[in-house]
Amino acid sequence: MRTLLRLLQFHYEKLATQDSSGIVFFNLGSLLGSIVPRCSDPNLMVREDAIESIQIILRISLRYDGQPPEYKDPMVEALSTLRDRVSQGDAQVLFSVVNDISKALAKKMPSEQLNDFLANLYNGLLDSQSHCSSGACVVINTIMKTRGPELLAEVGNIINALHTNLRAITYPQTRSGVFRAIRTLASNHLTPVFDRLLNFPLPYDEHITDCWRTLAVDPVLAQAIFDQVIDMLNRQVHYAEKRDQKTHKVLLKVATIPTLSAVCALTEVLRVPETEAKVVENFHRLFSVLIVYTGSCIDVKPAKLSDVADGKISKEKKAQMKLLASLNPSSVAIEAVRVLLERANCQKVLEAIEEEDMINNLKELDKLPDGITAIAKELVEYNPEYVGKIMACLNPSLASLYESQRIVVVAFFAELINQKCGGDMSMVEMIVNNLLGRLVDANHIVRMLCIRGLGNIASAGEDQVQKYCTTVLSAMMAGMDDKEDPEDNITLESMSGLSRILTQIDESSIRPILVNITLRIRPCFEKQRASVRAAAFMLFGNLSHFGDGPSRAPFLEQIHTNFVSVLLHLNDEDVEVRKSCKHALRQFGPLLGSTSINEMFQKHLIVDGNLNYGEFMYDLTKVIVSLVSLLF
Repeated sequence: MRTLLRLLQFHYEKLATQDSSGIVFFNLGSLLGSIVPRCSDPNLMVREDAIESIQIILRISLRYDGQPPEYKDPMVEALSTLRDRVSQGDAQVLFSVVNDISKALAKKMPSEQLNDFLANLYNGLLDSQSHCSSGACVVINTIMKTRGPELLAEVGNIINALHTNLRAITYPQTRSGVFRAIRTLASNHLTPVFDRLLNFPLPYDEHITDCWRTLAVDPVLAQAIFDQVIDMLNRQVHYAEKRDQKTHKVLLKVATIPTLSAVCALTEVLRVPETEAKVVENFHRLFSVLIVYTGSCIDVKPAKLSDVADGKISKEKKAQMKLLASLNPSSVAIEAVRVLLERANCQKVLEAIEEEDMINNLKELDKLPDGITAIAKELVEYNPEYVGKIMACLNPSLASLYESQRIVVVAFFAELINQKCGGDMSMVEMIVNNLLGRLVDANHIVRMLCIRGLGNIASAGEDQVQKYCTTVLSAMMAGMDDKEDPEDNITLESMSGLSRILTQIDESSIRPILVNITLRIRPCFEKQRASVRAAAFMLFGNLSHFGDGPSRAPFLEQIHTNFVSVLLHLNDEDVEVRKSCKHALRQFGPLLGSTSINEMFQKHLIVDGNLNYGEFMYDLTKVIVSLVSLLF
């Protein structure tokens, strides 16, 4: 350091005797960047020589700028005072001195030399002396703060250089300072910083993870990150499809890197406790995009090596892609939802769905509706204040091209009706209209969930049932006629919904379609699926509520027509079917006009009781034979 000082002094003395104006001091930045770390060196003489060297370099720069030898720049001359202060070895004093030096350098450094200056400061971050590396970090932070707007074109290079050095930095204070510098840079150029951090290989290493968490501490940056991620997830495709060229059938769904990266970044931001206020403020927006993204990720594979790179690939790149291939998109999405619920103080919601392992249902398409239903139920119970805004945010996804996204939204809406929309009945009309609009959806699961949601009107109260009974009954009838329902799921939901609705409507509303309903459910008595048979017999029994008024005669005819079928299935192999038949016969008993038969039904057909089928049928047959002329 002393040798350099002597050389600089000699050079400056020579400049004093000649005109150097018009000559570019092209290595000003690199010289200062190399010397700055020594200003906080543990050795006093090194510190003093370093500060004096900086002062002389700045004087040389003034001469190159055309200033006469006698010119005294106040800021440059003030460095002499700093040289006297560094005689104290106290860390706080050294920090203050370096901070003052950084302010002077930030003002004196020409724009065209900033990059060289910073490049040498990056090397200083790796200095073997912790005070020196911290000193370099202080100057970098000052430059980012005061000259940040000039660094737009270099954002990518700056992030790359700092990330490379972070791998080798061992001093915690220096490491923290680097993250603060990145945060300061992001305050000036959030979008370029966001894009560069987002493009680092997945899964993010600890350094990029800490970068996201450092940005999140600033509420302004946290809000901006939320906005950018939400916009990305709303606008960009979540996965790419590979289809068979002949049949156009989807062979493979591969996650798109940008959206997967955005969710990974958001998850790290959400882990920061300081984001709580902003998370609560934006919960409805964040929850909506994440739950829809979670639906999109079902059966989606991470990008493979061939999907993201062409030509020759380095060993390092292959290792990165191997790590990426192990990153399950569905698990990433579910973890993001879990962390969001935790940060938004929805702990009871999270505990409830984790206790029943419902959150893992979000990984399989067949179980997805159950997982979404569970989350909706617990949100309404514990955090109803979010429900209305979530519904508004989810509404656009009803028209999504992706079936799994529509399934998520419809399942959520269906359960909202079941939970009375958290007490806000004004939402019911909008939800009902949305569900009616998706009854013609190409996906049978969406249609089934629409039927379920409309059937849930039975839970919304008598006023809502009376208001929508005609519409709902028509939808249920249409559901039982669905021709593309291979597993009878839609039929099952239709019958279950009808059974619930029938208990709350009057006879005049059902009279025009009573016989039609019985005709529609009759084929279901012999369906192979036991739950469908059980639902059909249960609905048939519930229809008896309307068999004692003007509809008595036509309904009694239907009882007679299906009487044998009900009796036969009273001995069905499935327990639930047997229970449904018991229920139906107990409901029919009073309508048959025979006190003895009715007494037998009420006495022996206890729904949860045991029945000796052979003995019961023997006794019933004797009674029927004796009353055949009366009954038939």
